[in-house]
Amino acid sequence: MDDDFLKSMGFPASWEETYDLLDDDKLKSLARNERFDHLLVYADPSGASVCMFETSEGFSTETFTVSGHERVPAEVWQVWPGTAEVNVLDEQGELITRVLAFVDDPHMYPWYPLKDVGEPARFDGYRMGAIAVDVAVFDTVDAWRESQTPIITAGAPVHDPVAGLPDEMFLGPTFVTSPWLFALYSGDETADNASPISIFKAVCERVETVTNALTGQQWYRIDADCGFPVTVALPLGITPTPREGSVIDGKAFLTGTTGFWTDLA
Repeated sequence: MDDDFLKSMGFPASWEETYDLLDDDKLKSLARNERFDHLLVYADPSGASVCMFETSEGFSTETFTVSGHERVPAEVWQVWPGTAEVNVLDEQGELITRVLAFVDDPHMYPWYPLKDVGEPARFDGYRMGAIAVDVAVFDTVDAWRESQTPIITAGAPVHDPVAGLPDEMFLGPTFVTSPWLFALYSGDETADNASPISIFKAVCERVETVTNALTGQQWYRIDADCGFPVTVALPLGITPTPREGSVIDGKAFLTGTTGFWTDLA
């Protein structure tokens, strides 16, 4: 996993440098229990968080999330500790899409093997995020569209002009998919290798400059629409400067959180 994405949240690019800044007095923790030997989280006031844990079976890792104003209904379960399948729902409870995401609160969800999936955890105000890994910003939807190669549907077997399908279609500007989810269900990959990296396209609705309290580095926290409401983390130096109506297009780690740590007194 390329550590450069940490800069999108105002952390040092190196995980080792970030870890060295995490003094004990800055961390929140969960008492040892039957599922986790330890679970520690740094929840930055800017909306970025770092989670470090070890399960009772001895698996240890770190995960990262970003959250802001956006909320969605969701059903969530873990394919592997720290990596969850999130079913994003609309207000009527219908499925919008299914993605993989890092979570910073793995104690809040069940963990199931793919061959024996049970009931997910349900949340009405779930916080979905996207941490930029390799993205481009376009000033407007029109500027984004001019850079794209459309999908040609005219003459294709599925093309039906009576149904109103256009001759050309664009994948976006609001779109998200998790390639590793397909790999999991096809059997090409195992859950312990699953990554929440996504193909991500979103339109910015609100752009804020926030400051990482751990480092003093600023970053862009953006309310955006990728097909559902999401909070996006972008590094401050990205050009062009994102603004309302800009399009973000590229690769991003998807994240999810209940807000357990930020809501903790």
